[in-house]
Amino acid sequence: MSTLFVTLTNISPTHHRFACMREDGSREAAELETKSFLYHDLLHFAVESEAFLGDSFYGKLLKGTSYRELSERKMEATPLTEGKEIMMTERVVGVMTGVLQSDASSEAALSSLRNLLSASGERFPEWFTEDFVLHVKERMRRLLGEWEGTPFGATMTLEFSV
Repeated sequence: MSTLFVTLTNISPTHHRFACMREDGSREAAELETKSFLYHDLLHFAVESEAFLGDSFYGKLLKGTSYRELSERKMEATPLTEGKEIMMTERVVGVMTGVLQSDASSEAALSSLRNLLSASGERFPEWFTEDFVLHVKERMRRLLGEWEGTPFGATMTLEFSV
């Protein structure tokens, strides 16, 4: 099992620092606008952790793909993403964003993803269950609560293992 260590440092009301360190000691960091990136990155963490996904955003970071490359190409069909787990994860994160913002039920989440995937003829992932949706909701509640309690200059640490 390999682990990626991610730190989120609360810099200001508008920005945070995203940094990661891989087991091989390689590191990278970026200063990001919190409103645009934090929620999405935390939701990726929740989804990928709960579904044990190793070839999506955090798994690719762990394997050495840069944050910049992943951020710039998430929804584009490229050799990095085409037909792969990461594209399904983006779809799930999109559905879960709507579910969390509207406090929709697990059943509504399943229905929403089924509708989205049927339009493009994609297979429904076996791991996307009512329990999964509930676990992601709870994980996000805890992550957002921890972030809210992170004062300026302090750091929140996440561990992603596959």
